[in-house]
Amino acid sequence: MNYHLAPMMGYTDCYFRLLAEKLYKNHITTFSEMIVDKAIIHNETKTIDKHFLANNISSIQIAGSEPIEIKLAIQKLNKIDRINHINLNLGCPSSRVQENKLGLALTQYPTLVRECLHSLKTYNQKISVKCRLGLGLEEDQNYIFEYLSMFQEFEIKTVYIHCRNGVLDLDTKKNRTIPKINYELFLKCKKEFSDMELIPNGEINDLETIHYLSENKITQFMIGRQFANDLLFVEKIGLIKIDNKKQIISDYLDSFEKYQYLNLNLLKKAIFTLLTKVKGAKKIKKDISEADSIIKIKNIFESNQIWN
Repeated sequence: MNYHLAPMMGYTDCYFRLLAEKLYKNHITTFSEMIVDKAIIHNETKTIDKHFLANNISSIQIAGSEPIEIKLAIQKLNKIDRINHINLNLGCPSSRVQENKLGLALTQYPTLVRECLHSLKTYNQKISVKCRLGLGLEEDQNYIFEYLSMFQEFEIKTVYIHCRNGVLDLDTKKNRTIPKINYELFLKCKKEFSDMELIPNGEINDLETIHYLSENKITQFMIGRQFANDLLFVEKIGLIKIDNKKQIISDYLDSFEKYQYLNLNLLKKAIFTLLTKVKGAKKIKKDISEADSIIKIKNIFESNQIWN
């Protein structure tokens, strides 16, 4: 099985992504937080250096609704060696992005989406899309089938599908609970578009769900909030074994010693995702919170027997 760390604002920064990559190695693909094309156009160097380490293997998720601006951003990304996969966000329902017709809001305008995809195709490496099953509360098979057909026209084979609709007049939190998960429609998509690589996202947070999808020949899963709450949950439910965690964390911390944009609090936030339901976690978290250097954080892990 392979896992994909869903792009999440406020979570999938370079600290969290690198930790996931160190732990899961070639079993995981990670994505940056959504980055608006304008940020790349107007402040390319700082944007890329802040979001991507020098040895980056993460994909970049971008958002845009002006075909010309998407093309300008891609002209810059084509020259950046550490980026080799662009994912276009067509699923974010946040009110903050709706004003500029980004994310889910853009899908109200299929002709404009088509123009944006035309610009996206000027990228010279891998392209994928992240979208929703539908727009609004009512199930609408035509919505997702028409968009998958459009992606197919542009030879975009990899599509990450959040297996619930998105509703523009609901906030982001309500969009994770009110529209219902619909794996059955996702599986219909998988059958209808069998030559595409369709990867499910949404509430994949327990063994039962993974088994259900696996029984339907799904071997790749995009997981977001569950990883953000407990990065080791895949190991805890018995699907993978991660050895030498202490050494992995030591190597991970070493990666940031010369990072010019180091934010110790964000690094700590990433590390805390390893300590969910761990014996003695409260004290360890307190010690890490008080640490004022990477060396001190490293010493905390070296002096505590956290995992057997």
